[in-house]
Amino acid sequence: VQLQDRNERPYGRGDPQERMGKLAGSKPDLSARMGFSEEEKLKISKELVDLQIETNKMKEQYETENFELKNTILALENRVQELELCNQKVTGERDALEERLHALETSRKELADEYIILKSNYLALGKELDQEVRRAAVFALMFLA
Repeated sequence: VQLQDRNERPYGRGDPQERMGKLAGSKPDLSARMGFSEEEKLKISKELVDLQIETNKMKEQYETENFELKNTILALENRVQELELCNQKVTGERDALEERLHALETSRKELADEYIILKSNYLALGKELDQEVRRAAVFALMFLA
């Protein structure tokens, strides 16, 4: 009885013919699973290739966009430098014009002061002339009378 139990234990319980039938039936099932596994491997390989293609396209798109952005940045940096140079030029011209305006204002003030002096002198001379004309007229009236 012990021998029989030991003999049945490694193979499991049940009829040996039944166990052989199960093993024989499992072989086609195993090959079907193996074939299915190959199909799955092909599908996975195809999906992997598709993913690699998509990844490459995305990398190419990234590199293109990156290149375009770098070109845009360089163009904008050049434009900024141009504008800074233009700003420096305009600032220099503005400063020169402000100096010129200051000089003209100073000159205008000097001319205005000189004009006031000349007008005062003219009016004073006009008064002196009127006084001389009156004196001459009075003197002439006195001399003729």
